[in-house]
Parts: sequence; structure tokens; C-alpha cells
Amino acid sequence: MRIYSNYSANDFNIVTQLAQELGFTTSAFQHYCVMLYADHRGNISPLNSLTAKMLSNLNTVKSNDTFIVSSLIPEEWPSLNRSEKMTLAKQLAHHVKANLNIYVPYKIAKGKTTIYIKK
Repeated sequence: MRIYSNYSANDFNIVTQLAQELGFTTSAFQHYCVMLYADHRGNISPLNSLTAKMLSNLNTVKSNDTFIVSSLIPEEWPSLNRSEKMTLAKQLAHHVKANLNIYVPYKIAKGKTTIYIKK
């Protein structure tokens, strides 16, 4: 299903900039924001809490260790839907890209899980 939205040029620029900063497309960012506000999905933990936990657990990874997104929130991962998993994976990819001095993609296979390594 689709929901269409209209924005003023200024609002669209704000949404686009925020989406880019967080590593989302504008459409995915809009969906993320609406669902955070609505939060009628029945999640045990809101997505923003999972993102914070994922990034916090990332700090415990030791140098030269590899990791994937699911290894950072192993207890919650099985109960997440595909959209939530993709959002978390995009958040991790964005964080790694912003911190290439600490983390780098180690092995990337198209359509598969990205494996990262901590320097």
C-alpha cells in the first residue's frame, strides 16, 4: 500500500537532508518517522532504542573482530520484521561510513549480509 504526501520546498529540503544524514531514502525516512510516532506495530522495543543498543554494543567489539548487524542485537533480531532489519542494517552502514577510521566493510556480497571489521 502507498500513502502519498505533499511537502513545501523548504520542508522537502529538511526531510531530504535529515534522511541523508541518517542513511535513509526520503521515502524510508518518512516511513520510519511515521511509525515511530504511531508505534502501533506491537514491537517490544522501539526502533530508535534498538538502534541505540546496536551502536552501544558496537563499542564492545574488539579490534580485528568482524561483526554483522544481527550480532549486535542477537536477542531482538529474530523477532524483527524485514523492514526493521533493513532499517537497522542501513543505520549500521551509515555509522560505519561515518567512522571509517574505526570500522570498515570487510566482506560484501551483493544481496547478502555485509560483514564489517573493527580496525
